[in-house]
Amino acid sequence: MPKKTIADIRREEFAVAAFAVLSEHGMNGTTLQRVAEHTGASKASVLHYFGSKQILIETALRKANATLRREAVALMGLAESPWERFYAIIEANFSQTTFNRKVAHGWISMCAEVPHNRTFQRVQTAIYRRLNSNLHSALKDIDGDPERCAASVRLVSLLIDGIWMRCGLQIGGLERDDAVRQIEIIIDDRYGSDDVRLAARDKMRLLGRTLNARAAA
Repeated sequence: MPKKTIADIRREEFAVAAFAVLSEHGMNGTTLQRVAEHTGASKASVLHYFGSKQILIETALRKANATLRREAVALMGLAESPWERFYAIIEANFSQTTFNRKVAHGWISMCAEVPHNRTFQRVQTAIYRRLNSNLHSALKDIDGDPERCAASVRLVSLLIDGIWMRCGLQIGGLERDDAVRQIEIIIDDRYGSDDVRLAARDKMRLLGRTLNARAAA
């Protein structure tokens, strides 16, 4: 694996800071000066690595999305059954490291710009495409009815979006366990409750917590 250069480290630092500023101040309130102050650097230094606010925010959004993608890939790599793959996706989308009010604020700020920004459109389209593909990959081996499977994928995908939106807009945010419980209500209604599914859920929940604990250590 190539060793990170000083430039790589600085770019990553500024991207993380940009998402933090975006989460706190929104798109209009995110400035190069605020990002610089967040890292203790100068505005000129931020400009040296990114050239413009637009490029910086695009990089920040891609990095935030990459964090979720890495967690999903790690958990899905440990899954051994369709239900375990499904719950790997759920755990990644409601990870204890990313599912919080500040991150949701950043995502909402980006979504508000999607109709006006082609790059943000591409980022959001890629997110939806990957989520739907992953959900379909898991549920198609569970649900023998292709139409019901497709409907379930759309329903869960929309519910994930709605829960993230509520997390960002609700005063005090939304607790992770409450969020996951809403998914369970839908899955119980469509597929019923059985020991195999519940065992898969509990296994991936434990693995998710273990991976988060290792990342935080």
